[in-house]
Amino acid sequence: MTAQVARLAATATHVLIVEVPGWGETRMLLEAELDRRGWTSALSPADADLLAICGIPGEELGAVCDRVWDQLPGPRTRVNLTASARIPALLDAAVADLVDDARQRHDAASRSRSSVPEDSPPDAVGHDEHGAHEAAPADADLEDSGADEAGMDHEGMDHEGMDHEGMGHGGMDHEGMGHEGMGHEGMEMLVHGIPLAGGGDDRDGLEMDVLTVPLGPVLSHWPAGLVVECVLQGDVIVSADVRILAAASAPTELKTPMADAPRRRLIRLCDQAVQLLALAGWGSAARSACQLRDAAAGGVVIADQAGALDRLRRRVERSVALRWSLKGLTVDVASGGTDALAMSGNEPSGDIRLRLIEWLREATDLADTGQFRVQPLTDAQAAQESQNRLAALPELLRGTDLATARLLVAGLGLDTAVVASYEVSPRHAGHGDEPHGRASHGGEADGGVVHG
Repeated sequence: MTAQVARLAATATHVLIVEVPGWGETRMLLEAELDRRGWTSALSPADADLLAICGIPGEELGAVCDRVWDQLPGPRTRVNLTASARIPALLDAAVADLVDDARQRHDAASRSRSSVPEDSPPDAVGHDEHGAHEAAPADADLEDSGADEAGMDHEGMDHEGMDHEGMGHGGMDHEGMGHEGMGHEGMEMLVHGIPLAGGGDDRDGLEMDVLTVPLGPVLSHWPAGLVVECVLQGDVIVSADVRILAAASAPTELKTPMADAPRRRLIRLCDQAVQLLALAGWGSAARSACQLRDAAAGGVVIADQAGALDRLRRRVERSVALRWSLKGLTVDVASGGTDALAMSGNEPSGDIRLRLIEWLREATDLADTGQFRVQPLTDAQAAQESQNRLAALPELLRGTDLATARLLVAGLGLDTAVVASYEVSPRHAGHGDEPHGRASHGGEADGGVVHG
């Protein structure tokens, strides 16, 4: 009976996807395979049966993946995908692992032995659900934090004057109880690993709760490897810090159907549209853009997609609901003609709804003509453009709530891969497919199932 239930559950596997910067094509091909199988992308570790890591993470991102893996409930399994041709086989192997009762029982037993006692403070692991207009993807950025008890100095507390016999507080020498020695500054209060909000003055001089909430890197419809540490007062972001968790190495294979530059650009534009439409809550339009993206990635003649792309553009342009959903959301990305939208011959717009329309218009032109109207950016120019956008992100997000922040990030169309590729340390070069310091993450050199 148990085996039958397990096999039935495996037909609707929930997959939590972690994309490593530079491995977006692998992630798109995985999403297409999941759609073909009728599987579902999980929104949080608690919802996942399978952790799928697309690419070879660097040391910091690999540590995040390990901590996310620890939070998956059983039955569970994980795969590392670094070769697109092996995606179907690795997913089949993952299903076999999920229905292997003996292996799952062994995994559950080993997790029980290594579990943290209830009275021990766990790692501060945030999984706040930050939604936009539909079911909110869960945040899986994991940062260690804990109470610094070393800063509490009890030596200054004079217990000699305390009459314990009659519990007489009158005999209590409060003068000798020096609170100066109790250093609370280095102490972060935690409840089951979740940090409590502190206090801070707002612009009106009133004290409000202050809490640091990380967005990324494991977050659906979110740039790969991007971490935004948001400092909130109430539900408003008052400051933000941005960083990218890089890959250990770049992809070594080039997908043949996606080799030509116009096709690759069309696929990326459609993918950007998918992320923004999904966050805006328009699931059917997001699915249409996803199908067009997957068809182009699958090698269809892109000229045959021009009509469908133009219909989607006109559908987006006419939508009153989308206009209302994205009303007032703008990003200042003017860059003197070096913005990616300049490739279509149009001045970049700050309104993210208009940016979405321009993405679809450029994709239509690429499908129709098969060539760029304007010379595309070089890798160095694209990296500089993305770096400029990342630098402007903290100011852009200040004063917004988390849902709006996610829409603005999607509207920027950030390419973290080109930034990360220019920031990879020389020690990562020459390692091929082997991750720097994290060989256990890769399974096999070309991807593999990693058992619990």
